[in-house]
Amino acid sequence: MDDEIFVISSDDMKERVAIWKDQVPNKTMLITQRMEGYKRDIYSVIGQAVSEDSENKTAITDSTGFNVAYVGAEPGNGSTLHTHPEEVEVFIPFSGTWSVFWNEGSDREEVRIGPKDCISVPPKVMRGFRNIGDDYAHLLVIISGAENSKVTRPEDIVRRAAATGLSLDSEGNLTDATG
Repeated sequence: MDDEIFVISSDDMKERVAIWKDQVPNKTMLITQRMEGYKRDIYSVIGQAVSEDSENKTAITDSTGFNVAYVGAEPGNGSTLHTHPEEVEVFIPFSGTWSVFWNEGSDREEVRIGPKDCISVPPKVMRGFRNIGDDYAHLLVIISGAENSKVTRPEDIVRRAAATGLSLDSEGNLTDATG
């Protein structure tokens, strides 16, 4: 058993603290964020998770095995169907009522969750979420893995996102045709 204990300075620990009032949402972290019904604020708290924005700022850069983001959305908004090739994705509402849905077409399933409820979606499953409450609400998202992996989406979603000016380059990074 490893009994080694580490001592960390206050200055080093400050790099591992994210104060809410200092967080700035990224409104174009993913190509879908300009689409009607999918507008949301994404706060990268720990690690890059699945950012398609190569300039994305994260509050705490050291993500060993997991990434944390906060998502804020007006009623009727959330995330399109997407999948993670190897990562588990966990959703825990801070506030509001959220629908988390998975599978496409006639196989689609859904669960409604509220504050402190939790759902864990396994890798390779199409999933999405939406604020179905009456007020702006926040959702905690935890994604396994330390790398910034890329998500996949149904092709019609990618085309609709491109109509808003957001698309991906050959390396999977966001490009904005609107400047």
